[in-house]
Amino acid sequence: MKKIIRAVLRKTLLPVLRVKASYSAQSLEKLKHGPAIVCANHVSLLDGVIVALASPVPLTFGVDTDYSKRSKIAMRGMAVLAWLGFGAVVPVDIASPYGIRTMLKRLQAGETLMLFPEGQISTDGAQQAELQGVYWLQRRAGVELIRVRIEGAENSRIFAKAGKAMWPQIHLIF
Repeated sequence: MKKIIRAVLRKTLLPVLRVKASYSAQSLEKLKHGPAIVCANHVSLLDGVIVALASPVPLTFGVDTDYSKRSKIAMRGMAVLAWLGFGAVVPVDIASPYGIRTMLKRLQAGETLMLFPEGQISTDGAQQAELQGVYWLQRRAGVELIRVRIEGAENSRIFAKAGKAMWPQIHLIF
């Protein structure tokens, strides 16, 4: 039943959010035969939601503890997405090894992980330096990296740090 709900929500919410997703055959193959680590640039507060909606498989998100444990709105939103079958959340604190160890166990159990390796939201949409935990996880788990490019969300006045458009067109490139 959750697969049906997930499919209906994907078909409904992506157009409402003005999100268009495109997939390479190679990315789809890696996603469907995971485990893998999906990495995307981070340009807005909406990024996790739109990647979860656009992904053909449920994802386990590594999420900063400020959002995953301390923000009541974010916690509820992530709980709803998990309940609907879009994936799970692993709290990550850069000062503690427990989150990265949990993510490694999830990869070893066959789950596909979603990370924003820049560690923060870009103020101008430009690519930022990536934290090295992604590469450590990739080496330890022996999995593929799948790159996702988010374009347009950085223009959102509502969800981005310096956006000027109320509801911009967003493109996800898997």
